[in-house]
Amino acid sequence: MLELLFLLLPVAAAYGWFMGRNSVKHKELKDRANITKNLSSGLNFLLTDQEDKAIEQLLHLLDIEAATIDTYLALANLFRRRGDWDKAIRIHEKLHQLKLPKQQAQQIQFELAKDYQSAGLYDRAEKLLAPLIKKDFLRERALKHLISLFISTHEWDKAIALNTAIDQTNSTSLKIALANINCEHMGQASTIDQMKPLQQLAEQFPMAIRPRYELARLAFSLQQHELAFSVFSEILREKPQWTADLLKLAEQCQPDKDAWYQLLSHLSNKHNNISAHIALASWLLQQGSVTAAEQLLLDKLQQQPNIRLFQSLLDLRQQQSEQAAEVLTSVNGLVNNYLDKKVLYSCRNCGFKTRQPYWLCPSCQQWETVEPISGIDGR
Repeated sequence: MLELLFLLLPVAAAYGWFMGRNSVKHKELKDRANITKNLSSGLNFLLTDQEDKAIEQLLHLLDIEAATIDTYLALANLFRRRGDWDKAIRIHEKLHQLKLPKQQAQQIQFELAKDYQSAGLYDRAEKLLAPLIKKDFLRERALKHLISLFISTHEWDKAIALNTAIDQTNSTSLKIALANINCEHMGQASTIDQMKPLQQLAEQFPMAIRPRYELARLAFSLQQHELAFSVFSEILREKPQWTADLLKLAEQCQPDKDAWYQLLSHLSNKHNNISAHIALASWLLQQGSVTAAEQLLLDKLQQQPNIRLFQSLLDLRQQQSEQAAEVLTSVNGLVNNYLDKKVLYSCRNCGFKTRQPYWLCPSCQQWETVEPISGIDGR
């Protein structure tokens, strides 16, 4: 009889293991059914515009199942884009409390910081973003949001202190932003003592226009016309899209005839710039070459139809013919009325349009992206 009991022990153990396994599996199935039920309820609340109830239901589900993090991130980002920052914050704060892998936890921390920044809670956003600039995979994005935050609060010193971290990235936009922030911090340069700091900024940030522009403007105000013209010319050769604004400033530096002609020829022939075409035609007129000026405008109009080139040709013909002057004056007036309503600048990043220049785009908050427009109405 005792031997029989020993023989039955393995059978009892196997039965116990089997029943226990079935019990665990049954619990798992029951939990999954509850999760599905709660998730369905949450989605139903969303579809019926009962968002507060939906969030409560879905946040409760987080305590049971953390495997659907991406779904919650997408939902929170949707709320943030809609401007429902409080809802996005609630979801991201709940996610931030979960024990998750380090990289995933840092990503959620970054998203929560973006919520705080969008809601105007800058102190909280800064506190979360500051540690993330030490993480390679988040450094550049965290820096961009920190820079944006400090621009909003005009805390130039804090932004400039990020110089070392920005140097560790390959982001041109961040370096252009830092160059402009240094200029903002410096204020409007007006004394000889500010010449050297501007030269250092121009050398440190060759990809930015602002430091060189401020340097040229300061040199001009100090009667250093040769230096001012040299810097303006450098910018124009590198960034011909700024010709519409900077060419007049360069002309005020009273360059010698050869240097001025070479600059205009370069911008007109190599870069096909409208403002340069018009300025070159004007220079030819000053030299007494009326026919050459007219032919230049006609040739450029055939190659590149443009209202402003047409207007310059009208002005030239008006000066040549007294008989046609009255008719041409009327046409010129119509052209002026048309051009007065056209925008002059456009942001190459977001498409924002305006009639006045900005170093910082009011729409997308990017530096040096608002440029003179090109095309049939362009300059």
